[in-house]
Amino acid sequence: MTNLPPLRDSYEGILSRARQASQVGDVEGAIALYRRLIERLAGLSDRVLTHRPELRPLQVQARMELSDLLAGEGRYTEAIEVERPLLELAPEYASLWREDLAIMRIARGEVEAGLAELRALAEEEPDDPWRWAVMGAQARLEGRFAESQAALDRALEVGGKEEPSKQAPIYYQRFALLKAMGRLDEALTAWEQAVALDAAMGNTIREVYTMLTDVGRYSEAQRYVARDDNPLQAGFQRGLIAYLTGDWGRARREWQTVAGLDPDRFKAGHDCWVEAVLRLGDPVPALERLPKLLREYGTPRLLVLAGIAWAMRSDPELAAALFQQAIDAVRHGRPPKQKLDGADWRLLTALVSDEAVKSKLKPYFAVIETVW
Repeated sequence: MTNLPPLRDSYEGILSRARQASQVGDVEGAIALYRRLIERLAGLSDRVLTHRPELRPLQVQARMELSDLLAGEGRYTEAIEVERPLLELAPEYASLWREDLAIMRIARGEVEAGLAELRALAEEEPDDPWRWAVMGAQARLEGRFAESQAALDRALEVGGKEEPSKQAPIYYQRFALLKAMGRLDEALTAWEQAVALDAAMGNTIREVYTMLTDVGRYSEAQRYVARDDNPLQAGFQRGLIAYLTGDWGRARREWQTVAGLDPDRFKAGHDCWVEAVLRLGDPVPALERLPKLLREYGTPRLLVLAGIAWAMRSDPELAAALFQQAIDAVRHGRPPKQKLDGADWRLLTALVSDEAVKSKLKPYFAVIETVW
């Protein structure tokens, strides 16, 4: 028998419509539908819920999804209000809700209170490495490096009872912390330990050679580039290192090789393909591919590169719209950003010669003016 779709105004139908609205970017429409569903479910009597026990987990699911949606929009106060009732609705998952609420409080600016709650959760189950790891990650994002290191050290200490591969994410968090602290050699050691425990962590290798390239350790960066099996990422980075070391001929050859690949064949590195094409000077091949890439991935990085591509075509209005979309995507990140990176401004100025176009787009970037 064919499964029929839920009725439009049934509980399941409203949830389905809310999800569809979220998927197509109608955030306000999705929020309104989620709120309508939650309000209807919250008004049900215990007798009805006893008769239809499937409605209680439906309310939990709706609140979880709405909270995630609101948090993604930076509306943390609303997200907390939506999620807090889950402590009573589904008390068996209380520690999970408390963790979520603590993280949202940190993101809202209540750093001390949020970290204190994460510490309390960790101390309630002191032999659970994941609670310490969550605290360590959140402290790092807030620049509280000493607290982060202490929590991650504790996670690794108690995590010895775990399956070795399960400790790999903790070593990766240690890598991220040491990188942020500028202790790069120790960061490399932590990353290697993560990969040794779980080969899948090797998917983060781009972060390693980007880190080394950024500080001019090009020979070491090249050794890690050689271990990346994604030709979009590896080829682009080889070209970038060649460019930074003055071998412009090799840089162009590397980028031409990347540009000749089909980005649809790869699961990652699409931004590397776009940037390689742009650095060759003709944005048209990238502009032809970008609508599809943006639909399927839509990362802030791809939005920035799409904006640069249109700036190269002397369309500052469309470029500005794309830059604003990228800013909207990162302004609720951790830490939040109000402007695009100065490195992307330098890329734009290297590729765009029209001074009027550059002048119109400069306000979207974090550009440090130097007075000599």
